[in-house]
Amino acid sequence: MADYVMLEDIFETTENMTVLRDNRLNDDGTDTVTGVDWFRFRETTAASFYVSGNSWIGIGQNSEQLKISRRDADLYTLKREEGTLLEHYKFLRIRWEGYSAHGNNNASTRLIWDALFFDTRDIVLYFVEVPASSSSIGECGLYTKSKNIPFQIAKGKTVTFLHQDDVGNEYELSDDPPVFLDPYNRRYLFKDGEGMLYTITDDALTPLEETELTAELFEMYGVPDLPDGNVLLGLKNPSVLYWHDSHNRFPDMKISYKGVPKPQVIYSEDIDMSDASILGIEKVTCDCDEKCLFAVSFDRGKTWLGYVNNKWVKFTEESSGMSRAAIEAVSSDAWAEKATTGTIKYRFVLSGADGFITNVITDFLNTEE
Repeated sequence: MADYVMLEDIFETTENMTVLRDNRLNDDGTDTVTGVDWFRFRETTAASFYVSGNSWIGIGQNSEQLKISRRDADLYTLKREEGTLLEHYKFLRIRWEGYSAHGNNNASTRLIWDALFFDTRDIVLYFVEVPASSSSIGECGLYTKSKNIPFQIAKGKTVTFLHQDDVGNEYELSDDPPVFLDPYNRRYLFKDGEGMLYTITDDALTPLEETELTAELFEMYGVPDLPDGNVLLGLKNPSVLYWHDSHNRFPDMKISYKGVPKPQVIYSEDIDMSDASILGIEKVTCDCDEKCLFAVSFDRGKTWLGYVNNKWVKFTEESSGMSRAAIEAVSSDAWAEKATTGTIKYRFVLSGADGFITNVITDFLNTEE
């Protein structure tokens, strides 16, 4: 019985599988595959699995319970494997290799899938090959005790059914594989860009005096689970350090992160208002996000102003400004108080990951022609 460290490792090889049908056609027949006593589906122990040439599985019963592109298909090769994951989780694996269209056996109808049944009571499907056309894909669904759970298939896709009870009556569909925690002692520590080590105490970073990484240090100060990512925001150039007391290789680490840029200050060009036909500014409208801030200058950027509480005020900080609502509410009379120099310039402050400004439209008051 082979053992694997990662779920993906199971799908990468068939060397540990027993061939039950070797390139022999099964059209409408059903192969009986030896089951296990630790998996139950719809309150029935899966002592046998019934695998159809039409691409469905009966789990403990000879009925169409798990349909995997079920249609008039051709099965040629059937394989079985029992193994373990992380030397702890038991699984039964069935591989179906054939074609999704009876009598039309070519690359465009090739269908190969794996079905894994874990002692955690979860079911995982993996698709090695799927037909090129959706018209060659049949019904896909898991028939639980109370409902049918349909699903979509694609090459390289993993489909998971997470158990909701202990007898296999109810499941939930997921496009992500189950979480298999390593069954041995594991610990995390953290390090900043200067090499300082940290642990987590009461949901906060706590620096350590020690600098040498040892098993004893991880066991004494390490935390068993990764904290909320916000806890690590105080670290510059952070590293996540992982240790476990097993000879198995380390699991793949997948970390999602979101970068939020610092506020960005953008300046417009100087806008010439010196033409004799321009009498003043009627209004200003903007296409931007709600967090965008504005300041205006009438002396080519030497002084930056905003209209706040019905009066013009001077901004001394580069990141200060008035809101879009405020600048769009400035009346033509208020603009007339300052727009007397023949020039205007805008300053924009963008904040957050979604900050944007597309345009600013200045409507002038003009003389009649």
